[in-house]
Amino acid sequence: MRKNKFLQSVFIIFVFLFAVYGKRILGKNLAVSFESPFVNLLYFYLWWLIPICIAIGLLFGFKNILKELCLDKNILIGLVFSLVAVSPMLISSAFIGKVNNEMSLTTLLHKSLFAGFMEEVLFRGFLFGILFRRMRWGFIPASVLGAIIFGLSHLYQGSGISELTGIFLVTFIGSAWFAWLFIEWKENLWIPIFLHVFMNFSWTFFNVSENALGGVYTNIFRIITIALTVIATILYNNRKDKYRVNSNNLLINKSIANNE
Repeated sequence: MRKNKFLQSVFIIFVFLFAVYGKRILGKNLAVSFESPFVNLLYFYLWWLIPICIAIGLLFGFKNILKELCLDKNILIGLVFSLVAVSPMLISSAFIGKVNNEMSLTTLLHKSLFAGFMEEVLFRGFLFGILFRRMRWGFIPASVLGAIIFGLSHLYQGSGISELTGIFLVTFIGSAWFAWLFIEWKENLWIPIFLHVFMNFSWTFFNVSENALGGVYTNIFRIITIALTVIATILYNNRKDKYRVNSNNLLINKSIANNE
């Protein structure tokens, strides 16, 4: 069983890397361009979605794709929780920033809705989620692996050592934070999805920052949003007296091991 878990883990990581970089590697040979920018956007994210759906289908059954990605959970909780938590960023961005009237709807959807949804499905639902929930990986190694790749994938936004370092650290911490919220809220992927979407929207629509690093005022309200989610999660779990991330699954997910 352990050998199978190891091979399955390698398979999951390989599929993840193919989903992220496959289009870049094979793009020249399979270059496709559509007249509609929106169709081009859908085509881009299909390179992410199709491989991970096939992988989940092969490992756990195609009828369980939504379940394994934890997209079968309560979407309303994710929407309301995230909207309240991100409201400081949305309100402050409306005052600090300025609406970019030249931005197309497709660009706005790309940078907010599609990026937020697909990054959470790929990084948290698939890579982190399957490794942690299914492959006996502990929370720390599973979240750190995803956080490193997540951080590196955002380095295109900056230039210079200090800026690149800042972007990496911000996105690395953000990835681990999303993973923690995902698990603590009963493995509800809609929590980090809507948080990610609304946070991206607050910065993109109001044009307050060109990258994930942000400025002084934008980061103050980002910290407020993060603090609200942490406090709410602690209060929620204290009431239930049950933290899902604990000493039994930090390095190795022992709850899975005990069930084998």
